[in-house]
Parts: sequence; C-alpha cells; structure tokens
Amino acid sequence: MEKKGDTVLFSRTGFTKEGKLDSMGLVNLLVLIEEKIKADCSNGFTLDISEVIENKETLLMNLDTLINYLETKVK
Repeated sequence: MEKKGDTVLFSRTGFTKEGKLDSMGLVNLLVLIEEKIKADCSNGFTLDISEVIENKETLLMNLDTLINYLETKVK
C-alpha cells in the first residue's frame, strides 16, 4: 500500500474510489496500529475498532482521514 495521504483505504458499494484493503485487511491494519501506539505510548490507548468500522465512510476515506482520527484519539 502506498504511504500517501490520498490513498483510499477501504471500499465498498457506494464509495467513489477503489480502496486498497478488504474487510480482513482493514481489521488487521487497525489491530497493528493499536499495538504500535500502545507500544510507543504509555497512556493506555485503546482503539475502538468497532467505531472506526461503523464510521468507515468518513474515517477511512483515505490515509489522511485515518491519521487525523488517530491523532485526536491519542491526545
């Protein structure tokens, strides 16, 4: 997957662009992100994966939207 801000992460019917991840790839990515943030921060961070998946149309539009969401959660 390209590490560019406009990389579309997830797609399904109704999305305008094709994403790079299927459902399983998405869950794996989110788990890896949570593990990495937990290892790097000592603030007890937990990623609410169900919230991300529920709001995937906005939070996973592209890599930038996911990064912005994560930044608000880590702070």
